[in-house]
Amino acid sequence: MSASALQASTRPTVLEPSIQATLSVPVVSIVMPVYNEGPKVVGAIQKAVKMFDSLLFSSFEIIVVDDGSTDDTLSALKTIKDERIVVVGYPVNSGKGAAQIFAFGFARGDTIIFADGDAQAFPDDLERYINALNHADIAIASKRVPGARVNASVMREFLSIGFNSLVRILLSLPINDTQAGFKVFRRSALAEILPLISVKHYAFDVELLVVGKKVCNCNIAELPATVTLTSGFSLRHIMRMLLDILGIGYRLRIKHWYQDNYRSEHEQYAPLLRW
Repeated sequence: MSASALQASTRPTVLEPSIQATLSVPVVSIVMPVYNEGPKVVGAIQKAVKMFDSLLFSSFEIIVVDDGSTDDTLSALKTIKDERIVVVGYPVNSGKGAAQIFAFGFARGDTIIFADGDAQAFPDDLERYINALNHADIAIASKRVPGARVNASVMREFLSIGFNSLVRILLSLPINDTQAGFKVFRRSALAEILPLISVKHYAFDVELLVVGKKVCNCNIAELPATVTLTSGFSLRHIMRMLLDILGIGYRLRIKHWYQDNYRSEHEQYAPLLRW
């Protein structure tokens, strides 16, 4: 599926793309979705720029996607003056997954990084993630491998362990942690995965890795995460994630929709429940 088709599949329109054709093509594209972050979004983006400046030996761009914010997030983003930062967005909140799929249409690097906009999961050893792509298709931060440093409440830890255990049981996904907010992809791998994605909200990361591992046969490397978790989940969010996981299992194990549509032109999957 072409980049334009990926953008069209999300249905929102661009508020203000700021890619400048005169810039050289970057090696790495970092995608950061944001939603109602307000003025503090500026600090998170500046932190990302500083980190990538110090840890990356390659040229990069940061694509910030305003996921339909209703506060002054977009106004704050407009104050950032850096030619490496690309600001795009759309008027209606559509979910982190929709934002990352949308941004892929603007990304120009051969290495694509999906990073949460709050910058809570940025690793200290970024080059290790980039170098992991020498033998893997995807490198992900994981809170469940040796060397990981996690600062979270007992309840957040309990929910994280329970969620990942459920994913392993229901989907037979041999990955310890799907939800840490930092993932690095070969562009070629992501281009095969994204056309098969239907989840646009909280279980997007699960579907991304299920399709990558079980359908596209991607080699996935898990690296230690350094993360501070402060946000929580409501019961409604937990139930939606559970239903999304069941839907992924249905498409994978019963309907075999992913397998039947891999590398084929197809209509986007129409889920039974629309959020």
